[in-house]
Amino acid sequence: PIFTFGQSVSTFPWVSDFDNFVNLEQDLNDDGDWSLKQGSTSSIGTGPSGDHTTGFGVYAYTESSGNGIGFPNKQFISYTPTFDVSATPGRMLSFWYHMHGATMGELEIAIIDTAGSYIFIDAFDGNKGDQWYFAHYYLDSFNIQHDFKIAFIGNTGTSFTSDIAIDDIMVSDQFPVIYGCLD
Repeated sequence: PIFTFGQSVSTFPWVSDFDNFVNLEQDLNDDGDWSLKQGSTSSIGTGPSGDHTTGFGVYAYTESSGNGIGFPNKQFISYTPTFDVSATPGRMLSFWYHMHGATMGELEIAIIDTAGSYIFIDAFDGNKGDQWYFAHYYLDSFNIQHDFKIAFIGNTGTSFTSDIAIDDIMVSDQFPVIYGCLD
């Protein structure tokens, strides 16, 4: 992917819930852009019925409808702003994701730093059901050496029922995660 690094975010927490209709930076060389949406996606049997935060707000998603446009196996890449955590180690990345659809593809999360390194964080694939899931990662565990962006890479499946959504992205101080209380 081709991208640029601008001024770095160094004040935390940084939060994107998309409710201000400001999207993430879109990759110019992928197959399509992550779109912002309120309510259900336009396709039956895929996507969320509302955002994670309130059910009435905004989320980002990959629209997999349109043979040759949204599927099969199309890649949608978006990036957070650039982060500088050198003066404030101990940051955590957290977000919510939704992957409902019979032909679901994959959501990959990665770190791309200013030196050009690609650091894999995690990937989810397949139909997860019609609900939001919480993901969190301690960024210090990835031995990040430079300023970086977080990449959200949505790969659609074999048909239109593979809309992938993300919401409530946050880079913050670490917080205790008690399973069962957040999902």
